[in-house]
Amino acid sequence: MNNIIDIKRLGMVFRKDFLENGKWYLLLFLTMTGILGVILIWRSLFLYNKIAGGSYTDVNGDLLIFMTFLFPVFGILFASTIMKPMNNKVKRIFYLISPSSNLEKYLSRWMIITIGYIIAFFISFWIVDALRVGICSARYPDLDIRFMDLRQLISPGEGHPGNYFFYSKSFFGIAVGMYLFFQSIFILGATFWEKATFIKTFSAGVIITIAFILICRWTILLFYGDFNSFFNMLSSFEPQMEGRLDEDKVFTGTAFILSVCALINWTLAFFRFRESEIIKRF
Repeated sequence: MNNIIDIKRLGMVFRKDFLENGKWYLLLFLTMTGILGVILIWRSLFLYNKIAGGSYTDVNGDLLIFMTFLFPVFGILFASTIMKPMNNKVKRIFYLISPSSNLEKYLSRWMIITIGYIIAFFISFWIVDALRVGICSARYPDLDIRFMDLRQLISPGEGHPGNYFFYSKSFFGIAVGMYLFFQSIFILGATFWEKATFIKTFSAGVIITIAFILICRWTILLFYGDFNSFFNMLSSFEPQMEGRLDEDKVFTGTAFILSVCALINWTLAFFRFRESEIIKRF
């Protein structure tokens, strides 16, 4: 018998999860759709009102900015719910004694809040976009109301005119890497704090960031005396590095490092989950 992972058993874990939490997932989806709808429709009406008044504005580019920022926000909030089946004593006992391996339990939750979230977000986005086009077309019948063009999100490369949110594919890669990294932090935080996860993880992240900045500051002052000497030292490397660093390579390398860090956090979260006790001591 395979005690690590079995596809059929993993499917049964998914089925059990959706049967028990289906209403909650539906509520999350409707909430996300409602927030997206309010923001994108309100912004569209504002922009088309300016166009009707004779002012030029890039509606598609403006709306893509809102969508691009809302995607990671919802993703991080959803990631902090990975331990929802274990957020009280009764649920924890029932979940941990279910006939499936720890990897299957963790993997099912991980796939729901990563792959499942992406699918849910774009379904919600397309529903909202259709409503937006219908409402704005009724409100401004003389204007050409179009669906949002996601092709304007990432520039295909040099020589392609137009306004793009991400001016290169490598820059988009950094954005994806940052999202995965921060999402993985909240997944890891959820394995430590199963209640008020987002608030506690966010607070811990702020404290760690402040501590890191202070340590860096004190280290610079200890070895260089002041920041001017430190920046002068960094400036001395510029002539040597000039022409050696390619922006795309730097961005791609940074995205790769962030993705590796996300993978490490997901792995740590799994080991933390595997060590979960049926009855927590704290």
